[in-house]
Amino acid sequence: MLMRVVLCALGLLVLLAETAFARVGDPLPAFAGGPLMQQLQLTPSAQATDAAGRQIYRYVSDDQAITVDVVGRGGLIEQQLMYVPMDARRGYQVGFFLQDAIGSVVGAQTGMIAFNAALNNQKETSVPFGGYTMRFTPMGDGLLRVLVSR
Repeated sequence: MLMRVVLCALGLLVLLAETAFARVGDPLPAFAGGPLMQQLQLTPSAQATDAAGRQIYRYVSDDQAITVDVVGRGGLIEQQLMYVPMDARRGYQVGFFLQDAIGSVVGAQTGMIAFNAALNNQKETSVPFGGYTMRFTPMGDGLLRVLVSR
């Protein structure tokens, strides 16, 4: 019984510990230094500036299956996009991405419902959460685009 109480207390401490996120609205350097880089095994691939003056940073996973674009303006993250194969087994990676982009485990779980709906229905699905919008768009080439913005 005592062991169970100790384990529950440790679990609560882990949940309450501050986690580093790179949320939409945070400074751009937060993404490159964040845990998502290791979780998804991302490597910087390209950098560009579009006509509107937004900076776009592209990261690709080691297995070349996942691409993440971080769009910034004025030194802050404006949008995060993930291109992932349309495969339910990629859900845990999408969950990591959502949690990092909105800074909430509950928000990521809410987004996963929309992710599964987009996979099952083969059409765009979106869901708001805490001032963010998560949009899941099936692409014609077997990919799903996940967009997180304010």
